[in-house]
Amino acid sequence: MAMDLNAKAAYIRGLMTGMEFDPNSKNGKIIAAMMDLLEEMAATVTEHDDALDQVYDELDAIDEDMDDLTDAIFGLDDEDEDADAEYEVTCPNCGVVTAVDEDTLLNHELVCPNCGAAFDIELAPEDEDEAEPKPDGEE
Repeated sequence: MAMDLNAKAAYIRGLMTGMEFDPNSKNGKIIAAMMDLLEEMAATVTEHDDALDQVYDELDAIDEDMDDLTDAIFGLDDEDEDADAEYEVTCPNCGVVTAVDEDTLLNHELVCPNCGAAFDIELAPEDEDEAEPKPDGEE
């Protein structure tokens, strides 16, 4: 199990105490000041980690609330959207209209359940401007 920053700083402080460290010598003053700084930094980093964990928890709660709000407004779940997407396709041979799901639609070759004729479909662009040819000279 890994030690957190505060535990590591306390361990180093214990080592200093156990080896009869002299904080009044020239080198000892510097090392003691560095140890104080290390403990303060460890405490600050721990506070920031705790605050960040809290922010992530609150952000997750907001995300769930937004999903609930979206579902309430539009009356859909993501799964319902995908499962209920059906398209009407008219057989060019017998004229029967059949509802198909998106996966079947994207296979590009359909078979009419009424007459058994196989046919390809062309998907029209979503934007009507793209579907209309432009007169010569216009781009």
